[in-house]
Amino acid sequence: MPILIALIAFVLSGLGLTTWLRRNRAARPVPAPTERSADQLSKLRWRDFAKLVLQVMHARGYRVANEEGLPADGIPTDGSDIVLERDGVRTLLSCKYGSAAVVGAQALLGLAKSATLRGTGEVIVVTPGRFDEEAARIARQQNIELIDGQSLWPEVRPYVTTQAVPAEAPASNAAAPKMLGLAWGGAAVIGGLAWMLAQGLQTAPEEAAPQPAPAQAVATVAQAAPQAAPVSVVPTDPAALEARRREAANAITTLFGVDRALWSTQSTLLVYLSAEDADPTTDLCPLLERYPELAASRVQLQPPAGSRKPVRFKQCRTY
Repeated sequence: MPILIALIAFVLSGLGLTTWLRRNRAARPVPAPTERSADQLSKLRWRDFAKLVLQVMHARGYRVANEEGLPADGIPTDGSDIVLERDGVRTLLSCKYGSAAVVGAQALLGLAKSATLRGTGEVIVVTPGRFDEEAARIARQQNIELIDGQSLWPEVRPYVTTQAVPAEAPASNAAAPKMLGLAWGGAAVIGGLAWMLAQGLQTAPEEAAPQPAPAQAVATVAQAAPQAAPVSVVPTDPAALEARRREAANAITTLFGVDRALWSTQSTLLVYLSAEDADPTTDLCPLLERYPELAASRVQLQPPAGSRKPVRFKQCRTY
């Protein structure tokens, strides 16, 4: 009898919570495309953001310079800066895209020298966020054009409306299985509590009958609850592993103080610093540790060209 009561309570509460969740999601308004703003740019991946910036540059008359090893879309796979051409003048385009909303002066250090080395006479720096006052001062001194999210949005908006931009509706759909899992997990807890209550009421008149052990009740709830999916599963497909490595390097390239990042070997990440005093390890390690197979990789911190500081090595996590 207690098991039957617990089963009924589990099914009824699960169905009730599921119905409530579906009605709540159906009543939630979905943002229209006209509600998109410059804030949507910060939700894009670095490569998608760079594609939008290139479309804006193409509208301005720029074209990607033909360089060896450059992909067909003109975006370097290592996240480095892009060389553009217009009317015979070469321009260095740098997309400073990261988790920070404000780009400081440190992100601009070394750009003028990099532009000289790559044979460009102008520099354009684009970010979905904004630049602080010190960055604006350095840009004026070095004749660097800065384009923040608010300035970029009017030019990029025609391309955003025709492309897939992260919105709330897909995110809500992606969260639906998790919410249903929580609903039925809660139903399992309710069923377990109903079983414990029914068991206690049944054995209350029988003084000699032992009380149900708490461990037994917990085991019953655990059996009824849905199993959670494993976290941070490492793929076995080599192509998927390589894609994760590229994704980690691209994310690290966007950090302040980092000029570019690339894998010199399968276990060594080469990080080129944009300034001698730059130390991105605090933000770098969490990006590597998101991937279990990369968490123990060797990080080689390479100082800028001409620096007298030695090469440093870092390992975020030991094997």
